[in-house]
Amino acid sequence: MQTLLKLLKPYRRGLIAVAITDAIGMLTALLMPYVMSRIVDTGIAGGDFNVILSSAALMLVLALLSISGGLIANKINTVITTGYTRDVCRATFERVNTLSYEEYSKIGPSGLLTRTTDDIFNIEGAASSLVYTIVTVPVMLFGSVVLAFMADAVLALIFMLAIPPVMIIIYFFMKPLYSMWDKSDKYVDEQNKIVRERLGALRVVRAFNNEYREHSRAKYATEEMAKYMIRANVRGGYIEPVAMLLLNLATVIMIGVGGIRADSGLLNDAGDVIAIIQYVALISGALLNLSWTIAWLPRLKVSIRRINEIHNSKGERRGLPNVRPTGYSINVEGLSFTYPDGGERVLTDVSFSVSEGERVAIIGGTGSGKSTLVRLLLGFFDAEGDITLGGAKYRELSPSVIREHYSAALQRGMIFEGTVKDNVRMGAPEASDEEITRALRDCAMDGFLNDHSEGLDYLLVGSGTNVSGGQRQRLNMARTVIREADIYVFDDSFSALDFLTESTIKQNLKERLAGKTQLIVTQRVSTAMSAEKIIVLDKGRIVGEGSHRELAKSCGIYREICISQLGREYMEGGADI
Repeated sequence: MQTLLKLLKPYRRGLIAVAITDAIGMLTALLMPYVMSRIVDTGIAGGDFNVILSSAALMLVLALLSISGGLIANKINTVITTGYTRDVCRATFERVNTLSYEEYSKIGPSGLLTRTTDDIFNIEGAASSLVYTIVTVPVMLFGSVVLAFMADAVLALIFMLAIPPVMIIIYFFMKPLYSMWDKSDKYVDEQNKIVRERLGALRVVRAFNNEYREHSRAKYATEEMAKYMIRANVRGGYIEPVAMLLLNLATVIMIGVGGIRADSGLLNDAGDVIAIIQYVALISGALLNLSWTIAWLPRLKVSIRRINEIHNSKGERRGLPNVRPTGYSINVEGLSFTYPDGGERVLTDVSFSVSEGERVAIIGGTGSGKSTLVRLLLGFFDAEGDITLGGAKYRELSPSVIREHYSAALQRGMIFEGTVKDNVRMGAPEASDEEITRALRDCAMDGFLNDHSEGLDYLLVGSGTNVSGGQRQRLNMARTVIREADIYVFDDSFSALDFLTESTIKQNLKERLAGKTQLIVTQRVSTAMSAEKIIVLDKGRIVGEGSHRELAKSCGIYREICISQLGREYMEGGADI
């Protein structure tokens, strides 16, 4: 909340201007009933036409002031609201970029999407009515009540007796709204999540004939969202008509009592009745505006809480300022990890070391913990145990310092809308066209460039859907190798490549990355065999470590992987290539 209020500070002068102009508009509105009563009591009853003309002229001036004040206030308020919303969006976006991987995963892309759109839109609505609610409603209520009591205390008291029941009804209808809006927003997040999953895995869904299951998930999320949203809107919608009914009943009773008092001579001036009725209308308008604001508060409260979840996050750890790695050897001891929302450990007591310049392969089946280990090495999560880089513990290093030494091609390498040149240059913003071409050639993409006349300017669509899976992997690798780093990580980067292309790339990278540490995460034995050391993972544990020949003899799980991929005849003929 402090962040959102802090962002209002640059607009404080504009807010004061809006408050003043709104107050002028309200004060002129409060004077109108008094002038009207003067026309009735003095002008019409006394037959003084000059009073009627002068009072009418005064009412015209007051009306012009009220309209002018309203127009100026709306203009300034629109500028403030637009600027404030822009600042909230910018601050939220900047804060999202500082989230730790754990915090990002907890909220999720779908949750971030709704927070930066729907929730900020709700805050924008609150900002646009902030000054009016804070300044105008109290001025209107207090001024109207005081002037009404000055005109006739009995009639004003009758109307005031209707206000407590109205406030009780507002509270009764408002109380469960927070929970309803909170649940509704959670299902909006779930809807976005399901849509993202369906779009990202459309072929898999169709291949396994799971359309009905996905439709059912989307239907359930939509129905639950609609259920709570409709309940909240209907319940909030009751407030205005019920409050209006009570206020109108009070007005009818007040008019009836006013007529009786006038007939009995207790009320001398008919203009006072007219003035009180107008004050009642003003009070009713202020109360209805207040009731609408109160009914909307639960929705706003949910949105503020959801935005604050981003702004109040801790972000990535900063690390100790004077601690820096003295090299780029890696040592892992007793590493265990469980995802924040997971129940079982993904990694258990993992220990190994990687020397500077060593080429290490990490192999294992699906779900063995390979990609999780990569995330921990890149500093995305904190875990039990110790990881040291060049003698410095990860806990003492900030993630940015850790990642200075890494260049990684992750398992799901993103291709962004833009040219081939733009995508590769993300790894090294200052790279020349020649350096980009060389990186692409080393990753066997020179044939792709030759096949397209645009060359480096070939336009890629979002997610790289106009290139093949293998081409996406090679573009991702080119972006990785063009960056100067001490340690290069390739997380399942060869899975979509044929063996000939893989062999060509491995030979090129052997020359290009000579003397650099390489971590190659794979499920393919052919990819791991050329590494100096192979680490075998199974169910989150290291079950083997050594060369291909050593593991083929000593590690049963590695031998099973070799047999499944290379054939039993090959293994029985000799575990070498």
